Order: sequence, then C-alpha cells, then structure tokens
Amino acid sequence: METSVLNINHAAFKKALLDTSIKKHQSVIDDFKNSIKEMIGSENEANQEDPDMSQQGFNSEQIHRANAVGDQVSFANKEMEILQNMLPTIEDINDTVKLGSVVVTDKDIFFVSTSIERMKVNGFSVFGLSTESPLYQVMKGKKHGETFSFKDAHYRIKELF
Repeated sequence: METSVLNINHAAFKKALLDTSIKKHQSVIDDFKNSIKEMIGSENEANQEDPDMSQQGFNSEQIHRANAVGDQVSFANKEMEILQNMLPTIEDINDTVKLGSVVVTDKDIFFVSTSIERMKVNGFSVFGLSTESPLYQVMKGKKHGETFSFKDAHYRIKELF
C-alpha cells in the first residue's frame, strides 16, 4: 500500500481545510458588506446636499454599484452555505473525486468545495475548486492513480481523500 503523499492525518487535514475555507469566505463576505455600507453612507451624505442633475447621476451610479456588490454577496452566501453543509461529512475519506475531496495531483492540491483562492493549511498550498468549474468537471469521479487533462495540462492523481 502506498504511503500518504502528504504524510498527514487525512480527516484532520480536511477539517482544517474546511475551517480555513469558511474563515476566508466569511472575510470575503464581510468585505462585500462593508463596501455596500460605505456606498450607502456616501449616498446618504450626498443626498443631504442640494441635489442637481450631476449628483443624481452619481447616486444612480452608486446604486448600480451597490446592487452589483449585493449580487456578489448573494453568490458568496450561497457558497458559504455549501461550505457549512459540508461540516457533518468533511472527515469522510473519499475514493472518488467529489464534493469534499482533497485531490493531490502531480501538479497541485485541490480541495473540491467552492471557488476559494489559494490557501496555506498545515504548510501545504491548496486551491479551492468549485464543483461548477470546468477543471472539476474533467476530474469528477476519477480515482487514485487515474489521469485527466484540462486545456494543455495533464494531471495524475497521486492521492485522494
């Protein structure tokens, strides 16, 4: 039997990955919410002055930007829900690539969850991979030792848990 490539407790590592993912994601949500508050604050200050036509255009722009950020918050909240729903089963060890899997390839380490920028956990650099991503779609269902290709890159799964 092959020794663990990462030489770690898989269940504990997955739990640490999920905890880090939730913290990073909450930080993103908080940043979006703060942006909206700042935009609304700027709009309220502007409305206290005598409005003119150029000011109304500015307010419309601010409202449009706040709505766009609001859409991003909504999307981020849906992704946070996915992460929260993973909590009860995160320590399960997977033998195929699916939601909750850690996929160690010859090129990178992926945590199948939501789209999360690269993070360091227990000294390892891991990329959060959404189940909606094209890369996930080509690796979905693969097992240890199998290969897959995405664009010009070829990957071999060295470890899966």
